[in-house]
Amino acid sequence: MSYLVIARKWRPQSFEELVGQPHVTRTLGNAIRSNRIAHAYLFTGARGVGKTSVARILAKALNCETGITAVPCNVCSNCVEITRGNSVDVLEIDGASNRGIDNIRELRETVRYRPAKSRYKIYIIDEVHMLTTEAFNALLKTLEEPPEHVIFIFATTEPHKIPATILSRCQRFDFRRIPAGLLVDHLKAISEKEQANLSDPVLYAIAREADGSMRDAQSLLEQMLSFSREDLTDEQVLDVLGVIDRSTVQRAGKAVIEGDVRACLDVVDDLYRRGIDNRRFCRQLCDHFRNLLVISLGEGEAERRLDLPEEEKKLLGEEAKRTTPETLYLYFQTIMKGEEDIRRSTVPKIALEMLLLRMAQLPRLEALQGLIDKLSVLERAFREGKTPSGELRVPSGKARPLPAPAPSGEAPPPAENPGPAEARVPVPKEPDVEFDGDEERSEEVSPSVPAAPGEVTERWPSFVEWLGVKDPVLAAELMQSRVGSVSDDSLEVEVLEVFEGQLKDPQALAKISEAVQAFFGKARRLAVSKKPPAEGASGPQKARKSKAAGKRSVMEHPVVQQALEILGGELVDIRRPKTEKAGSRKETPPAEE
Repeated sequence: MSYLVIARKWRPQSFEELVGQPHVTRTLGNAIRSNRIAHAYLFTGARGVGKTSVARILAKALNCETGITAVPCNVCSNCVEITRGNSVDVLEIDGASNRGIDNIRELRETVRYRPAKSRYKIYIIDEVHMLTTEAFNALLKTLEEPPEHVIFIFATTEPHKIPATILSRCQRFDFRRIPAGLLVDHLKAISEKEQANLSDPVLYAIAREADGSMRDAQSLLEQMLSFSREDLTDEQVLDVLGVIDRSTVQRAGKAVIEGDVRACLDVVDDLYRRGIDNRRFCRQLCDHFRNLLVISLGEGEAERRLDLPEEEKKLLGEEAKRTTPETLYLYFQTIMKGEEDIRRSTVPKIALEMLLLRMAQLPRLEALQGLIDKLSVLERAFREGKTPSGELRVPSGKARPLPAPAPSGEAPPPAENPGPAEARVPVPKEPDVEFDGDEERSEEVSPSVPAAPGEVTERWPSFVEWLGVKDPVLAAELMQSRVGSVSDDSLEVEVLEVFEGQLKDPQALAKISEAVQAFFGKARRLAVSKKPPAEGASGPQKARKSKAAGKRSVMEHPVVQQALEILGGELVDIRRPKTEKAGSRKETPPAEE
């Protein structure tokens, strides 16, 4: 007997041997046992998933000499003839070459005759969607009310091309793509029977290349067994077959994550030398980053859903820890768009190189919630007058340990060689003040003796520094301010022109007045005016100097500097959010106690 390829030699001969289609085999088996046999079936699905094999098994189950059974014997003459494809009562017709109306008319003439030796005359029409519209119309009446001894079985990969009038007369079964894990198990069993020893990485590479098709996987395995020798490694065997090995895909993914430009170019050169299609490689790389994203978001649960070897899952888990889900999703989107450019490009090799280089240079993204958490920690540290490491933050930018509290009734000792900024910073007791937002409430009381007007002017810089702990943004706007005039019941504050409109807002005035009363121990009517420009400046020069001074004051603020350091950015412009622009601030209703 001539040699049979693996796809024909190991074709399933019973419902139990079929791989990956339990919903189809169970339904047909129960229908046969309960004698609910339809006169027309439609099998749809991708190539190589078992449509024709199930049609033959169903034909054997109905025409087996032992009787109608869900488990054909495969030894009687009817079963053997159907297996060989030479049964006179089971006709397999190619829809592509018998698509005309004349062929259907001839079929209608033959259905009237009873089967020669079997129980049913069965017509298996493969690729039935290739029939013409006229041929479908000619088949309608026969398909709706065929003779009791006739059964039609249609198979197609494109069910959307079949008219609805045909679909409504058939029982439809949709065949699924076979999972990679089932493909690997079946290929391993076949290779053992063929006395071949193939490693799991090679079998998984074949399963991925087959894309859910058992016939494609068996054809690649056939080719693999022909090329495999003792002196060939797995990489060499895959190279001979033109199959993309996972090590190349993983090497490209690692180079992108690490930003290794040289490694990216080496991967493309290797693919070009081996003749690997760039689009196929892009699909594999897209699947690689998809798996990384699933693992980084799944926290162990999603790993079990990946049809990958355990060793590869561990490697992906380690690689996913070196980046963020946001960055992986950006890589995924970039590959999807880059694959279209490669498909249309006249120089696909260079297009692939530019794609990998662009991905290697993409910035690392962080989750918004993670940034908010970092800023919350930073804000809490500065609210307590400390850096995140626990040291006291002073205006000069130098950190020193927190001083020990002085005994009651004694003044704190003066600092040794105080700098110009440190010398102006007193250590006032924080009063009992409540601010909007998430600021904490200090439990200390207001000064017992209200500050005199002259003392207000003298201590105004200290007040701004103290306010920076409670409201850094408001303190930054008041950084270059000064007291214009002060009395027992009023206080005029001169601010930079860029902040004048914002600080005249009623909500801002209320917050400053509340802070002034808390720090100086007395409530005063507050007014905000523009700070006079420096002598010698006029016109646009004044506005530029004023804006530059305001930006410099914000830049020098410790909170802003720490935020820029954490985020790795730069200050481009200073603006208030739209909801907080002057004249549009809304009072936050007090929370119910």
